[in-house]
Amino acid sequence: MGDLGLENPIAWLLLLGLLLGGGVVLYRRRRQRLDQDDFIGRRSPGDVDYAELEQAEREVQEAPDEDSVRDWGPGVKRPPVG
Repeated sequence: MGDLGLENPIAWLLLLGLLLGGGVVLYRRRRQRLDQDDFIGRRSPGDVDYAELEQAEREVQEAPDEDSVRDWGPGVKRPPVG
């Protein structure tokens, strides 16, 4: 094994800089991946049909009993008739 020259302060600074730079790159990639995962499968606020949402809320409040609105949810055209 040869002498790595790590008694030189400049070599230590270069090694420290490379380690810090690598850490920053890895941290940013991880952070970006986590930020992207937060939005996978979520709808943006612009995709909400507020008229449909209000209609569903009215139908739930006006329902004669709990069984007639049990299966109401996103993508269901009409609440089931009990």
